[in-house]
Amino acid sequence: MDEFLATPHCLAGTRGSDKMAPGSPGSSSRASSAQESPRRDALTQMSLELAAISANMLTRQDKKELVADLRSAIREEVAAVRQDLSALEHRVDELEVQRLQAEQQQRATDLATSRQGNLLLELRRQVEDLENRGRRNNIRVRGLPESEGESPREILEGLFTQVLGEGAPPDFGLERAHRALRPPRRDGLPRDLICCFQSFQLKETIMRAARTQRTITYMDSRVSLYHDLSPLTLDARRALKPLTGLLQQKRIPYKWGFPFSLQARVNNRWLAVRWPNDVPRFLRAAGLPEIPVPNWILENPPTRPTGPTVPAENLMEDTQQRSPIRREGPGASEE
Repeated sequence: MDEFLATPHCLAGTRGSDKMAPGSPGSSSRASSAQESPRRDALTQMSLELAAISANMLTRQDKKELVADLRSAIREEVAAVRQDLSALEHRVDELEVQRLQAEQQQRATDLATSRQGNLLLELRRQVEDLENRGRRNNIRVRGLPESEGESPREILEGLFTQVLGEGAPPDFGLERAHRALRPPRRDGLPRDLICCFQSFQLKETIMRAARTQRTITYMDSRVSLYHDLSPLTLDARRALKPLTGLLQQKRIPYKWGFPFSLQARVNNRWLAVRWPNDVPRFLRAAGLPEIPVPNWILENPPTRPTGPTVPAENLMEDTQQRSPIRREGPGASEE
């Protein structure tokens, strides 16, 4: 307070260096009063301001209370944050457990799906084999002209008599004979004639005799005899045509097996293709270059086209006439 009550610097020079001539005592007193009055006012104003500042200043007790309140608020905030972190950690642990359970379930589902897929493929293979076994006594004849009111049984018996020659039996024992069960072809070519024999041996005798003849002409038409195969088998053989063409180019003997398989003899051992994923391994084992082969089961399997071009004809010719060794029919071995 002494500092604030000291004489201001602006008034300090008036004390010791008064250069006015000494006057009368009355005039000197009035001059001093006039000079002291602004000083007192300034001091009073300063005192008032200091008093206001002092009233607004915090006491030690106020500071302690303020610090205690701040500490309490900080403790509450920290406790809330810790609680949130604990809850978040618990949720993260639950999510980790759920993720592990989901991974285990996914692996189990994938394994079950894979097993079911393999089972379905095996069922497909067995159904295909059953269908081929149901057709094992059939012969499909292509090239015979089609006319209204024809008798397929008489036409086929005359054809088979010509094929067998003197060894033809008096009765071929045909259970049924008919044209292919589909609308007439748009290109005007005749539909195939299909017949079923009571005797599998007689049917095989006719097919062997037909293979020994370079061409068969009947009713002024060139005729071809084929085994009656299921559409699944024809689709698979059509898809493997690039592979059979490569085997023919390399002069590697091959044959078709039942249930479906393509078997080739390489370096005195048999290699087989049963499924599309067997093709790369087959090519590596046979020392052949990689070639694209369609997946005839899952990925866009080939469809049997209709119209002027029928690849199945070339396919049957390929499987029955060009193969160096061949064994047709459900009785063929797999290995």
